[in-house]
Amino acid sequence: MPLLSVRNLGVTFTTDHLQINAVRDVNFDLDAGTKLGFVGESGSGKTTTALALMGMIPRPGKVTSGTAMLEGEDLLALSPREVIARRLTTGSYIPQGAMNSLNPVARVRTSVLDGMYDHGVRMGKTEAREFVADLMGKVGLPADTGDRYPHELSGGMKQRVCIAIAIAMKPKLIIADEPTSALDVITQRQVMETLDKVQSELGSALILIGHDMGLMAQFVDRLMIMRKGRIVEHGSTREIFNAPKESYTKTLITSVPAMPAPDASVAAAPHTQAGPALPENDRLLSFENVSKVFKGGFFREDTTAVHPVDMAFSASKPRIVAVVGQSGSGKTTLGRLMLGFTPPSSGRVVYKGKDINASDRASRVAFRREVQAVFQDPYASFNPFYTVDHAFLVPLMRFGIAKSKAEAYDRMADSMQKVGLDPRAIFGSHAHQLSGGQRQRLMVARALSLRPKLLVADEPVSMVDASLRASILDSIRALRDDHGISVVYITHDLATAYRAADYVIVLYHGHIVEAGVPDEVIRAPQHPYSKLLVDSIPWPDPDHAWAGGRKLDADQMALAESAGAKAILRSRLDGFSIGASN
Repeated sequence: MPLLSVRNLGVTFTTDHLQINAVRDVNFDLDAGTKLGFVGESGSGKTTTALALMGMIPRPGKVTSGTAMLEGEDLLALSPREVIARRLTTGSYIPQGAMNSLNPVARVRTSVLDGMYDHGVRMGKTEAREFVADLMGKVGLPADTGDRYPHELSGGMKQRVCIAIAIAMKPKLIIADEPTSALDVITQRQVMETLDKVQSELGSALILIGHDMGLMAQFVDRLMIMRKGRIVEHGSTREIFNAPKESYTKTLITSVPAMPAPDASVAAAPHTQAGPALPENDRLLSFENVSKVFKGGFFREDTTAVHPVDMAFSASKPRIVAVVGQSGSGKTTLGRLMLGFTPPSSGRVVYKGKDINASDRASRVAFRREVQAVFQDPYASFNPFYTVDHAFLVPLMRFGIAKSKAEAYDRMADSMQKVGLDPRAIFGSHAHQLSGGQRQRLMVARALSLRPKLLVADEPVSMVDASLRASILDSIRALRDDHGISVVYITHDLATAYRAADYVIVLYHGHIVEAGVPDEVIRAPQHPYSKLLVDSIPWPDPDHAWAGGRKLDADQMALAESAGAKAILRSRLDGFSIGASN
């Protein structure tokens, strides 16, 4: 008998004007100890299916049909009180946004124990402290994590706290909803190793929701492909990857950016500078010994986010330069220095011969127009009280790029079409009426409408479906090829960096540890940190063991032994130069 048996599940959302059948005729079985992946693009019904099993469908949604038998009990027939009683004990849910899922004014220990107290578990203060410390150890966190507040933890630590809460009462079923979607590849590997370990120890069944086919190939036993609320394909992970039957499944698999096979023979003699020094009259934006130190205050030490670096972009030869590294490596700080949002602690950021932090008003206005940003979060990048038209109109009119609203709308429509959006479907819409992929491309379109010289794109594909990533990366390459725009592409995803970039810079704790063309840095990395990043990429091939089957601890030990190693600057690139101190 399977642990969970779902038959004819249907979920409908009804409003005054329409009825949406979000999930239709879903059937599957799940055995104890098995990992099942729910895969599909946004709106496919995968999260709605999981929420139905947990009794968490938000209004105006309603389960309209079906059964979900877990050890002889129908989860869909439980009363609200019975549903609450079985959460954490029978089934538990690990949410997608760990950043927003923990109480910001409560210590981690309180968040762990709250749900247990609601189920009648009572412990003394000492016993509770020991229980939480032991639980933190099970998910690979320090024993004193329970004493901390969420803001004191990294994203990966918060995600593992959510896992700890989910397993505290040893549930029979664990549902993980995109638990690593916004994490870098190393933290993702750490979280998934933790999830694999605790699920194996409990013998629970696990449902993993996601759109990353590489992650699914490395982690789950079976796959359930969903589209428009229905299951279009269901089978073992190896069967589906080796012989997909549906064209939609094939599209999902091929949408993962292809990674080249490692090739240790790819090598280049190290240089002190990537590219000859650019002449002064051909420098678009340059760093002159730039560093950034954040003051720690009375109780904390200063933090060097970016160690001294020199670099220069050519004004005549546009390039796409990827800056890669995990969270906290200094990538975003480097981008903020380029944009003039953060002044350097030492050195100068120079744009067309002028220090951007010491220039007059006219120069600052020109700089703001010609150096644009695409921010990481498409949900927070538009004012929810205005239509998205407003985000285009304000800069076009204030910079004097468009002389009238009619001219502005023509330019807006043109830039939207260039990133694959239909202006008729976008004009007049509020941000919440658009998908994440639409908003992400809309931010690229907004920057393009101003015709900048340099675009700083901070994780522009981190929150969109895999199939949309390809179109956004194509749009970024078109900026270089068709419009002569240089792009700084900030990312933790080396697969997309390989596909999009002319040059790759690897940052680790604010240091440039390796730099070169993608074929060198990604196919044959030389620095231990670069190797760790490459090895942590989940390959969309179940026969290719993640990181060669090694545990993360072994790779991190090799990295620790490399402390103090000099930067490895590989090949030279015409039109871009870089140099870094140790």
